[in-house]
Amino acid sequence: MTKFFITVRSVSKNQFGGDLGAIRYLAVPDGVTPSPAHAIGLRAWMTQVMAAFLRNAAGVATGDVLFFVHGYNVGMPDVDAEQDNVRRGVAGKFPCTIISFDWPSWTDTFAYLAELDTAKKTAIDLVNAGVKPLLGAQTNDCRVAVHALCHSMGAYVVREALDHADDGIKTGTDWMLNQLVLIAGDVDAADFVDGNKDTESMLGHAYRLTNYFNRYDEVLQISNIKRAGVVPRAGRVGLPDNAPANTVNVDCSAHFNTIRRPGDDPLEAAKWSHSWYFTDADFYTDLAETLRGAVDRAVIAGRSAGPGKTFILKV
Repeated sequence: MTKFFITVRSVSKNQFGGDLGAIRYLAVPDGVTPSPAHAIGLRAWMTQVMAAFLRNAAGVATGDVLFFVHGYNVGMPDVDAEQDNVRRGVAGKFPCTIISFDWPSWTDTFAYLAELDTAKKTAIDLVNAGVKPLLGAQTNDCRVAVHALCHSMGAYVVREALDHADDGIKTGTDWMLNQLVLIAGDVDAADFVDGNKDTESMLGHAYRLTNYFNRYDEVLQISNIKRAGVVPRAGRVGLPDNAPANTVNVDCSAHFNTIRRPGDDPLEAAKWSHSWYFTDADFYTDLAETLRGAVDRAVIAGRSAGPGKTFILKV
């Protein structure tokens, strides 16, 4: 099996760095850590991606692409590990081709504000280098649904990407994501209302946006502090009650409280509260149904009704 990546990290001495660099398309053998040596041209990369899809009796290529956009404070080996976790998590539940969009992120907790600026600068590449080529490749003999899964600051990257996509200058034609999913989203919760200039493009380019949040997320509390504590994060408090109709809130707090690891030191406990999604079977069961989109949000197995328009993840 081949793993697919789009990266905009810098390269020095055949190693990925932490600065902005050229767009590179990687096709990586399974079990191998991505390196600059795995870069190939866009046409060859697209050919390999399209070859991963099944064809129906009429010869039409069908399937699902899941773009995974990572958060901050991770290196390329971490991105690779997170993609492997997502692949294992949805295996047997939601067949899809996973493509990681990798933006420059330092393995340094204190670089948060610098990474915020870098995330904004690289956001447009997600659309131009990834989503648009795949959607543009669709013809009468290829029908593929494109989804996005964003973790932490990855939600900010996607928000900025979709906002830039609407300027009409660099991205051109209209397009839509099928399912857009935020986990531990490091974006302002209060912005997810009709008419908000920061999120209207994000909401307008997705048929459905699902926000998984955890009130015990300690990393997002730290994010609040670094931003002067102005606005709570969507991945910690959920979306507001008046969020648009195409949004779904899934509260994972009670479920997380059953899998907490009391033996962890404070730093590890904080990291776990933010990243537990990647290894949790119940989360992946819910995620698979969300991405499939075959049933209404209210009847996904394992969810229960919560306050307002919020659903509670299986406890």
